[in-house]
Amino acid sequence: MSEGVLGSDFWYKTLPVLAVSLGIWIITTLFFGGLLGAQALEFNILVFVLSIIVYFVFWIICYYLAIKKMNLFSMIAFFAASFFSGILSSTLIIWASTVIVLELVLGFFFAAFFAGLGATIGLLILGLLLRGRIGRKWIYILIVFGLILLVTEFSLIIIFGYNPYLLITSILVLIWIFGVMVWDGSRLPDTIGAGYWMIAVIDIFLDLINAIIRIFIIIVEIVAES
Repeated sequence: MSEGVLGSDFWYKTLPVLAVSLGIWIITTLFFGGLLGAQALEFNILVFVLSIIVYFVFWIICYYLAIKKMNLFSMIAFFAASFFSGILSSTLIIWASTVIVLELVLGFFFAAFFAGLGATIGLLILGLLLRGRIGRKWIYILIVFGLILLVTEFSLIIIFGYNPYLLITSILVLIWIFGVMVWDGSRLPDTIGAGYWMIAVIDIFLDLINAIIRIFIIIVEIVAES
């Protein structure tokens, strides 16, 4: 991916902001998950609901400002959103600590991180190379597939109180995320070229952390079942 294709904004704005936000997310996730020497955050229903509300508020503000090309303010909101994303992601660390040996959790987290990072880079490049061949039909398929997966997971949780097919649904969601990465990669030059470099940051960040989360869940589920 050369500077000529993506422009200087990608290399000097998108990537640095993305790197900082990932650092915030990783540290927050591990800290509140109890893996950095601190006690794991104790979630009651009130704290969890409030965290989700604040999480969505910051993401809505962040995306709205990015659409308006108010990139500096969007970046500030984005860092806050990354922090609250880490708080919510820490629940996965806490969950994993209850189903597998605690000493394995940190190693599995970073295994998922590097696997997700490699997949994200590779699929964004693939999308960039295929940008002239990916039409609107691709995103329509992704939207329908994503909605089906979302409804399925929520339905399982409502019916059983948890997702008894977490491994299977996580694999399917991961495949969907990979498809989204290809689409986002195909749109990168147009998005950044039009001055929406913060939207590119948001897209890549969400692609990456969701891939990491699902890969982590898959690893933990496989180890727990074995």
